[in-house]
Amino acid sequence: MSTRHIVRLFALLSAVALFSLAAPSQEAATSSRKTIVKGPVPATQVRMSWQDFISGPDGAKRLASLQKAITKMKSLDSSPKTSADYRRSWEYWANIHGYYGSSSPDGTVEEQIQYLKDNGMGSYVSFYTGITDQTPPDSIATTVWATCQHSSGPGPQQANFFGWHRMYLYYFERVLRWASGDNTLRLPYWDYTNPANLALPTDFRGTSSTLYDAKRNSSINSGSSTLNSNSTNVNTLLPIANYLSYEYQIEEGVHGYVHCTVGPTCPVAHMGDVPVAGNDPIFYSHHANIDRLWACWQKLHKTPAGAWQNQQFSFVDETGALKTGPVKNFLNSTALGYTYENDSSCARPGRALLNIRVAALEVAPQTPGGPVETNTMLGSTKGISIKNPQTSIDVAVPKAMLEKATSRLETAEAVELVLRDVTADSHPGVLFDVYLARKDDPSKREHVGTISWFGAFRKHQGQRMAPHKTLRYDVTSAVSALGGPSVAGAGLTVVIEATNGTTPADASKADEERKKANDAFRAGANLRIGSVELRAAAAPQEKPPTKKK
Repeated sequence: MSTRHIVRLFALLSAVALFSLAAPSQEAATSSRKTIVKGPVPATQVRMSWQDFISGPDGAKRLASLQKAITKMKSLDSSPKTSADYRRSWEYWANIHGYYGSSSPDGTVEEQIQYLKDNGMGSYVSFYTGITDQTPPDSIATTVWATCQHSSGPGPQQANFFGWHRMYLYYFERVLRWASGDNTLRLPYWDYTNPANLALPTDFRGTSSTLYDAKRNSSINSGSSTLNSNSTNVNTLLPIANYLSYEYQIEEGVHGYVHCTVGPTCPVAHMGDVPVAGNDPIFYSHHANIDRLWACWQKLHKTPAGAWQNQQFSFVDETGALKTGPVKNFLNSTALGYTYENDSSCARPGRALLNIRVAALEVAPQTPGGPVETNTMLGSTKGISIKNPQTSIDVAVPKAMLEKATSRLETAEAVELVLRDVTADSHPGVLFDVYLARKDDPSKREHVGTISWFGAFRKHQGQRMAPHKTLRYDVTSAVSALGGPSVAGAGLTVVIEATNGTTPADASKADEERKKANDAFRAGANLRIGSVELRAAAAPQEKPPTKKK
């Protein structure tokens, strides 16, 4: 046997061993919540980008399998509510993410409609036509429905976002394979982090397609607008060494942005509203990309231990059996039967990711008392009210401090913008782009983030809860693009600007799109920011020279 065959055999045996210890079963099991029956390891398949999924000699076959699976799952929506078939239905799997009804933590459809009417969003009520209240039909549904994990803030409020959604997609994919009869079927991902793929894939736009959903932003659905390239750029996030910080920033950043932009807005059905987001087929390719971004991080950093790994969640498998297990069993996707087509070069071409000392900017979001800052405050402005579609906030920083902070941009120093305690009384009606600009010439500005509202203003213990976000943006590359050390004399301004999240395919309509966002902005939401802070990592300590013997 050749060396190459020995290596392949060893890799296969290792994967089988790991799967037998970690991966959930494919066998039927009882509804016990304490054990997971082990099953055979599935053949490892590749989750492809959507473009590659539908291309090549087998592209049509893969697309047909996916369409067949979704059609089959939707046909099971009318199955007896306590049957295994209903647990394999499209409706059931959407309800695992969330649902409306008297038993739901999000309340009823009527309450949601009333919320929209009371907060200047009555024009979106029509999106709830056909959405009805539901009731878990048995103990299994009571256990698994509306269990999605979304954070209300960093620190003690942070949810097991990556872990729950990886488990969710894993079991959903198994149901897809059962429904299609194709054991090679794996979820394709929508790679919108690549600027070439910002448009909603064509196959999701055809009104006769099982992948179509009328409850989307009409311009996204027609292809007359796309996602914004700035808002899907994750280059400043991938280097983050702190796992919980990376998870929260992906969740609050690109994840929420895509939900709120593909949906007509947040919190509006389907994609923009947590309890019903799973009804849109693009939801699953969106979350496959979010799972890929976790896999990308795992290629760059060591996954830390922690209580989050031991947290257990429950789902159902393709037989309709209840399955419960800890997140730690789902850290290795290869053992689960899939890898990603691209999880090792996830950044856009350009600046080398690891040149930025993002680790030096880290906080400790897992600290019981809340985040602990480990970097230097350069300057801050407190108590900002956002009363207009565009707000400029000057951040006063002593020239000497800013000169020092910008003197090592290419080698060591990292600069961070923090928007602390972002809150509002109700939904502002729009998303917001965040820019860093030169004070002496505001036309020179760099996009550093997008504020979205997916999951915000949801009910908790019977009452609507205002969000309290602390948003952090690595602005090292932005400061460099604005002139590096020269900004010390120019000064810096932060611009908060209303946006619908979309970019018109016809560039001549950009002003029209901005006007729509300005008109949709709700000053009555009382959006405010506790403080806008500019921070910098401490310069690294140089090691003393080694003495020669």
